[in-house]
Amino acid sequence: MRSITPGDLAAIWPRTVVVDVRRQDEYAVAHIPGSLNIPLDELPFRQQDLPNSTLYVLCGSGKRSSKATALLTAQGHDAVNIAGGITEWYREGHPVSYAPPAPDELPSGRWRSALEKLANWRGRSTG
Repeated sequence: MRSITPGDLAAIWPRTVVVDVRRQDEYAVAHIPGSLNIPLDELPFRQQDLPNSTLYVLCGSGKRSSKATALLTAQGHDAVNIAGGITEWYREGHPVSYAPPAPDELPSGRWRSALEKLANWRGRSTG
């Protein structure tokens, strides 16, 4: 399986097809602008939604995208894993689109707390 770093992707983005295999709620919070969101569990059933070009596959940290890249490669696609996922993409300072969910849409537990902190921080930093 081929893998590249977020820095490698940044050198060729946005002239690439980035497939984000995180859940829709994760994608809604932060994603690479122009990326295509097809959650990993939907990927086997949504092959028709993929363009016939090299697919750069991303998730939160690289675990799900590794599985997706293997699946896509086995199905005959030219797929490349993005090591470190959106986490490393963001840490390296590459562009991210934000769309924090409404408070009643946040998941429970520690993720809710983390997402609320992110939404509050974003509100202070742009206001």
